[in-house]
Amino acid sequence: MSIATAKLTALARRLTGHPGLSLALALAAIVLMLPALKIGLLGDDIIQRLRQLTPAELPARIMDTGFVPSESGKLSTVLGGLFAYIPGEAAATRARDYGIAPWWAPEAWTAALWRPFTAFTHWLDYRLFPNTPALMHAHNIAWYAAAVFLAAMLYRKIATSRWSDGLQERTSESGTLQNMQSGVSVAGLAACLFLLDKNTYCPVAYVANRGFIISLVFGLLCLHAHVRWRTTTSSGWMWLSALCLLLALLANEGGASTLAFLAAYALVLEAGGWRPRLTSLLPATVVVLGWRAVYAGSGFGVRHFLLYIDPGYAPFLFLKNLAPRANALLGGQLTGLPPEVAFGLNARWQTVLAVSFAVFNLLCATVFLPILRRDPVTRFWAAVMLLALVPAATVYPLSKNLGFVAVGAFGVIASFLARFAAAQERAAMRGPLRAMSWCVAVWLVLAHIPGALAARAALGLASPFIPKLAEIACAFEGSQEIGDRDIVALNDPSIIMVPFLRAYHGQPLPRTIRILVPGSTGFEVNRADVSTLILTAKGADLFDCPALGPIHVCYALKAANDFLFGVRICKTGDRVTRKGFVAEVREVSPRGAPRSVAFHFARTLESEDMVWLFFDWRRHTSLPFVLPQVGDTIEIAGPRGGWRPSSRSALGAEAQGHS
Repeated sequence: MSIATAKLTALARRLTGHPGLSLALALAAIVLMLPALKIGLLGDDIIQRLRQLTPAELPARIMDTGFVPSESGKLSTVLGGLFAYIPGEAAATRARDYGIAPWWAPEAWTAALWRPFTAFTHWLDYRLFPNTPALMHAHNIAWYAAAVFLAAMLYRKIATSRWSDGLQERTSESGTLQNMQSGVSVAGLAACLFLLDKNTYCPVAYVANRGFIISLVFGLLCLHAHVRWRTTTSSGWMWLSALCLLLALLANEGGASTLAFLAAYALVLEAGGWRPRLTSLLPATVVVLGWRAVYAGSGFGVRHFLLYIDPGYAPFLFLKNLAPRANALLGGQLTGLPPEVAFGLNARWQTVLAVSFAVFNLLCATVFLPILRRDPVTRFWAAVMLLALVPAATVYPLSKNLGFVAVGAFGVIASFLARFAAAQERAAMRGPLRAMSWCVAVWLVLAHIPGALAARAALGLASPFIPKLAEIACAFEGSQEIGDRDIVALNDPSIIMVPFLRAYHGQPLPRTIRILVPGSTGFEVNRADVSTLILTAKGADLFDCPALGPIHVCYALKAANDFLFGVRICKTGDRVTRKGFVAEVREVSPRGAPRSVAFHFARTLESEDMVWLFFDWRRHTSLPFVLPQVGDTIEIAGPRGGWRPSSRSALGAEAQGHS
């Protein structure tokens, strides 16, 4: 090792082992997240803002969507319903009547989450600074800084504990101080990697995602208290640990990942046999069972969403999806590639990505194994990483849900990199293992240090443009005024957010929204009579997506529809009645999805209070749709183009539609 390298190594050890590192990293976390202050509100933030307003402050028709309760603005309503988007049949009926839930959504489609602690923090935001989104983002950042601080403290606490190479049992042995310093350096490296993790930028920048960050904070506090309880036998720490677990659950359902900390401790670090190990988990078990009883007994939960599978309501479906989701989550955490990438890939490349994740996970397991055999602390962090995958898998693999997994993963990665950096460790390895270790180490360093920094920089630069994209989403090029009129969108893939965006920007809301098909495939529009349109897919069915190459945004839009609303399985002749129209299934594909549907409206299609739109894939925007004459047919080319007329009268429609 050269003198320069030795000096850099010594400097790195001094920095990572400095007692003030935890506080320094917390301050660095604030600095790294400052670009998020410019983002503003988007997505669920806007819906939650409406729920914070009193009925007198709400725009007209917003309650018709089913997403805003009649007693909005009250503390009790916010605590119980801020995250209860479709809490029951009454709200679901309003959502169907208004059109937020499209006609193909399941009848029992409900989504009601219970996060009262997080809801209270949002309620405080709207009492203190209701019109300053930057301060709401700052509130998120404060919780994130707390999570970084606690994670750094926890890494150090575990590294200097009696389980780290048996330090407390061998305090008089030579080399003890060096071993402790090495453990502190590894803990500091893990904390630095956790700080740089790019997967935390978007979740922290998204105000509505605050609950998961809060649950991580209380999860880390829970483990701190649990360790003190098990090492001092003080019952006060037991009660504090149980309270922190309860608060983690009341902040976000993802707080159940706190059990990964406690179970890993019992499996790896708890002293004694199986009886004290099981006993140590009894308080947590009581808390979780009590929380779940209240949660389910009050009607909270998500049903009929493939995106979110509640194992309490659909245990077999959850088990069926557990392995592939866990593979994607773990692969995304270790490789640094966001698992959401799969949304935009076709089926073949989704398989390639899944296999790539599995291969890298296996490589990591192989090169980590020697350290796992020797070091109980590394085994503990590995157990945390693997156990935290189970609750994270309740949701389709998303990087925003990797917080608990990341805590364990970076503990393992830091230990591996520190050990592999030692020449004697590399020399002791066999050739194939050393070669694999080099490959894994290089990837991990590049992905989680320069790669993470570059990703954070790119996200920070892009942050100010996000509000502009939201404004574009609720504007319709060349369309007529849509306020207090019925929007009928033939194929718009994103119009579901339009009423909430328009309400946020002070624009009048449409009276209703009707989306006839998801918009991921081409189809023909036939005018059967003055009040009926027949949509027939050019491909397999109206919910299909054509082959568009390895990657395309349409794949992501189709996946979003499938996960949120699913694909209605029908038979020929089925009729779905909605307010203002009836969808009659005329033909189905082999998988039972509608291929041709006749939409019978209650009034003439040219009615003045109806605004017709279609999504033009060539221009990636919604444009006016000019209805064909009775008996004529128009082809909407889907993601491969705009529309092509197949009759003379449609030529004029195209010209007018693109004027």
